[in-house]
Amino acid sequence: MKRLILFDIDETMISSDGAGRKALARALHQLHQVPEAATRVSMSGKTDPQILTEILSTQAHIDQSHIQSAIPAIIELYLTFLDQEILASQNYIMHDGVREILDHLVDDDRACLGLLTGNVEAGARKKLARFDLNKYFAIGAYGSDSADRSQLPPYAVARAREHFKSDFDPQQVYIIGDSVNDIACARAYGARVIAVNTGKTSYTDLAAHNPDYLLASLADKRQVLSALFD
Repeated sequence: MKRLILFDIDETMISSDGAGRKALARALHQLHQVPEAATRVSMSGKTDPQILTEILSTQAHIDQSHIQSAIPAIIELYLTFLDQEILASQNYIMHDGVREILDHLVDDDRACLGLLTGNVEAGARKKLARFDLNKYFAIGAYGSDSADRSQLPPYAVARAREHFKSDFDPQQVYIIGDSVNDIACARAYGARVIAVNTGKTSYTDLAAHNPDYLLASLADKRQVLSALFD
């Protein structure tokens, strides 16, 4: 039986050394004079529009009725700054085992690969480009599809159906991520979920949300493949 395997990006496959947060803070400050301190919110497992809405909602000088209409311009500027911050990052890393498991899965007839990330699509592609990871992911679902992460799986499945010419029931969909929001997203859709403890969420907190599998990382290829196919 085929699997549609959807990977999160930040802290699951890569760590950007805060490049995204810095770019977002610069865009918010330039366009809306939001202080950098206001951007120090938890971003783990959230979509870009959700993060921006949360930050802007704390700013008394911003007309709350105009927040949603302000987001596209912020994201456009953010994407410009993101290129700069990625280039400037001194500790931009790919997590252990990522390349190895992707190389295996892309050649495995049972696996169809995609992204499921809170990044807007352009930001996701920029973050993956530094390690040439875009080639593994023809399709995905992004924060630019919906601000609500739980609404993203149907986008990914619809695009996968068209690209791979195959239908996927929820139980054939596997979401791999590092946060409790990844787990909740999978549960809302009825997908299976592999949580990896490579992000900012503790192992204990991940375990408390009962993922189907909880791994320290993607470094043990045999362990990952067992979770996906056994």
